[in-house]
Amino acid sequence: MQAVRFHEFGTPDVLRLEEVPLPAPGPGEVRVRVAATSFNAVDGNIRLGVMQGPFPVALPHVPGVDLAGTVDALGEGVTGWAVGDRVVGFLPMVPDGAAAEQVLAPAEVLTPAPAAVPMVDAAALPLVGLTAWQALFDHGGLTAGQRVLVVGAGAAVGG
Repeated sequence: MQAVRFHEFGTPDVLRLEEVPLPAPGPGEVRVRVAATSFNAVDGNIRLGVMQGPFPVALPHVPGVDLAGTVDALGEGVTGWAVGDRVVGFLPMVPDGAAAEQVLAPAEVLTPAPAAVPMVDAAALPLVGLTAWQALFDHGGLTAGQRVLVVGAGAAVGG
């Protein structure tokens, strides 16, 4: 399969399209045929090497923490998913990411892809959607029946 990888930290010039082995899902993992991924600031910072403290990636590395795709293989012990399911997910930042034809994902980081959203667009949802959710519900304490006015919403999370 093909994947975009980098073998050294740096600008986007370090990215290379390469042939890599097809990954096999381990226990608790799902292999997903990637429909799309998106690149966020965190992906750029990982590629630059400035995130090695909190996210020590091994080189070569496949970027892409946002994922939209279709389940094509299940690892041992995975329940709740079937081959053919459309999913989106926010991948862990240290293992290889979704800038590949197929990627491994822990089953628990996946959720059903929204049926009304094209997969290419759905790939832009996980990181920013989770960030907005955490801001409103985990940190802001928003509960059912409450309303919130978002003033000046801009950039990916605000949108």
